Amino acid sequence: MSKYNNPQGEYLPEPMNLIDRVDRYLHDVWDPIGVRAFGDGEYYSYVDDIVLMIIRKVTLKALANHLQTLVEINMGLEFYPRNFHVESAYDLLKLRDE
Repeated sequence: MSKYNNPQGEYLPEPMNLIDRVDRYLHDVWDPIGVRAFGDGEYYSYVDDIVLMIIRKVTLKALANHLQTLVEINMGLEFYPRNFHVESAYDLLKLRDE
């Protein structure tokens, strides 16, 4: 897409795509290991799977289970309550419609 994306030829910033929105959410809101202050990219390896789940309209439970697996198995953290994963999944599924 051209940086001049309107008929008047004026520059308009492109809206964030779903990949960018998911990446930003994981970094700014989800952030179970608290790396928000240290820069971006820590959770980028999780973005593609989460985006595919959102596009495929998985259930809230399926996405919450996936997030819980990432935290407990991949990161080795077991102290997060179930509602943390459910609320995050709910927020992520809403990103599809933005």
